[in-house]
Amino acid sequence: MDILHCQPVVDFFMVGKEITAYILAGGSSRRMGTDKLFLQIEGRSLLERTISVCEPYFGQVKLVSGNSDKFSSLDYPVVIDSPMANGPMAGIIAALKDCATDNCFVTAADLFDLKVDVITALISRYNGQQYLGLLESGGVQPLCGIYNKSALEVFYRFAQNGKYCMTEAVIAMDHHGITLPAGDWRNINSPADLPIGGYGG
Repeated sequence: MDILHCQPVVDFFMVGKEITAYILAGGSSRRMGTDKLFLQIEGRSLLERTISVCEPYFGQVKLVSGNSDKFSSLDYPVVIDSPMANGPMAGIIAALKDCATDNCFVTAADLFDLKVDVITALISRYNGQQYLGLLESGGVQPLCGIYNKSALEVFYRFAQNGKYCMTEAVIAMDHHGITLPAGDWRNINSPADLPIGGYGG
């Protein structure tokens, strides 16, 4: 399913305003060699780009990280990673515990190609699954989609067994995916991933 040519089946704007967006911003940026969230790309930091895409479509935007200090200059609440798990699972458990409604949108901060089309397609097609995300290389991308609060039960089970693989946890859920057009998805992990001429230092 090409999301760029799908017609929404619900009023995604009204539905989205009932959902809180959580931006996972706790990575170590080892491959980048500096904190990639604050890299200036085409005039804005990577984190600002992600916030600006989410903000018009969700009721609230929160950041999720193990350290709130580095976001003190930003006017957004910071949810601290759960000690129950490691990696992205720690952030998503924290987001789901913090979420005051049945569903929340979760995205990694370094998904450079997060666009309005992606958000509206997910919101308009969400139908109560424990997870609705994007299909990437034949599997569900676990770091960009809508989670239901009931997904916490699955994450707790995995975390208690010391299993922190997000893909395995999502596969164990009631989940569904939306296919992206080929070549329309990039993570910014290393200097080689930066747009040519777009890095402002």
